[in-house]
Amino acid sequence: MKKENCSESENLRTQVRTAAAEGASVEFTFPGSVIVYQFPLRDWSYTGLGILARQDSKILDHIREGQVFSVTLRRGEINRSMEVYRVEIRHISDPEQGRHPGHKVVGLSILEKEPA
Repeated sequence: MKKENCSESENLRTQVRTAAAEGASVEFTFPGSVIVYQFPLRDWSYTGLGILARQDSKILDHIREGQVFSVTLRRGEINRSMEVYRVEIRHISDPEQGRHPGHKVVGLSILEKEPA
């Protein structure tokens, strides 16, 4: 079964997630690109991040399960410090029915914290 076709209601998480603060986001660029992608942080745990991407976003054509890259995490307020992590895409799935229509949930597994 391809995980990108599953629902987030399936047990894709090993830890309880905490809802993200208002304004929290995850930003990343791909090597060789000048475009910065920014997505709302949906929830997080000590080992993972959940972000929302619009279903029609071009980024979904460029990411895949198992891909590894660095992201900048902003936990909320603009003046808070940023943290950089190396992450792996664990799943790209549909949200629970009725939640976040027109979006996909992208689950990121934190591999390590990178020096600032």
